Amino acid sequence: MRCSGWSSLVISACSALALAAPAAAHVTVVPPFVAAGDTATLRFTVPNERGADMTGFALTVPSEFRIVEAVSSDAWRSSVRDHTATWVGGRLGSGSEATFKLEVEGPTEPGPASFEAMQHYPGGAIVRWAVALTVTPATETPSQNLGWALVTAVVGLGVLVAMGVALLRRARSIRES
Repeated sequence: MRCSGWSSLVISACSALALAAPAAAHVTVVPPFVAAGDTATLRFTVPNERGADMTGFALTVPSEFRIVEAVSSDAWRSSVRDHTATWVGGRLGSGSEATFKLEVEGPTEPGPASFEAMQHYPGGAIVRWAVALTVTPATETPSQNLGWALVTAVVGLGVLVAMGVALLRRARSIRES
């Protein structure tokens, strides 16, 4: 299914309005969209809003997504199993933030999506968040369209010049006769 740019904008705006409240002050994602069928690196900002250190973080993606890579950083070691990426080995102090990178391949159909984020704390406590994301319609690259337009214009101009030269030669040959 192909959508126009306007419908893409409407889908994005509606998704942002509908899903912004649960994610407003907690785990956030940049960029908040993935083009259908494309691969993107998402950066999840995770604040520790509790009094204890966060000891692990996990993200579960909808089944239509494919995790390409969970990127390890600093003390955090990443692993991927099915539709869940997990980071362990680090500690995030109270009041601090960390960023976790996840490379995903988006589904082929546009629409809203929700990732489940889980912050792990000592003693087995888990805080869960829904992280909103929008899958936008796949778009043709404007530079590809511009390239074809340029090639077509050059060929068309060449044909017009050739026809003009041929007409001039014919007109001269008729006058000379």
